[in-house]
Amino acid sequence: MNPPILPILKDISFNPNYIEEYIPMQPLHTLVFDRFCEDGWTYWSDQIFRRNHWEWRGRPCRVVLLRIDLRNFEFSKSQRKCLRRNEDLVILRRPIRIEPMHEMLFERHARRFRHNRPESIYGFFSAFSSLMPCYGIQFDVFSGERLVATSYFHMGRRSMAANYCIHEPDEWKRGLGTFTMLKEIEFAIEHKRPYYYPGFVYDVPSEFDYKLNFNNLEYFDWWGNWYPLERLPVRDWRSEYEVGPPLTEAELKDYRKDVPM
Repeated sequence: MNPPILPILKDISFNPNYIEEYIPMQPLHTLVFDRFCEDGWTYWSDQIFRRNHWEWRGRPCRVVLLRIDLRNFEFSKSQRKCLRRNEDLVILRRPIRIEPMHEMLFERHARRFRHNRPESIYGFFSAFSSLMPCYGIQFDVFSGERLVATSYFHMGRRSMAANYCIHEPDEWKRGLGTFTMLKEIEFAIEHKRPYYYPGFVYDVPSEFDYKLNFNNLEYFDWWGNWYPLERLPVRDWRSEYEVGPPLTEAELKDYRKDVPM
């Protein structure tokens, strides 16, 4: 049983050869960081990596990297509504620094995930994340004195790359993941970065598909090219697709035999 493919990703140009590369985390010049983003690299706490195939909920899938062209970018009606809904929140901008309040918020945030639940915020950040791979910034979002969300990103010369976001599960009606992404985009436009990299989605339905609900989207074909991608409003997939049961070990063994280790 093959997992359902999101319609807009079914016939995209995509390098079928398996790519999986890792290098140690290190400081990069902002122009070098731009080039890394353009070439499909992303990063976590102690490594910079890129890979075009993975597994999600036990099923093989393609990794589709996204970016948003911010030149002539416009928010959708629902995104403007999200910004208005959260006008009462206060955002504190500062260099990335993980404190106990972020650790506690991460623990509550992580409990939302039934599959591939992250174990620690330090799997994504280190004591040097404000400096590597380049200048790292966080948005701390407060409702009164209560921290309800924090998002993290890094700034290149021409690019801005989102890294991670944590938020209070009991504030789900606010759409804080989308809200922080919108505020990051505003920040990138204000600082004249033409490209915003929100990370990746899979070609099968997943929790990351909200990233497809943006104008001016582009995707990476893993041959070095970026192509326009049609916006996929969230309502188009959420009720239509269900993720089936994980593959059996026998099915995974057959899939992995062609994957270089």
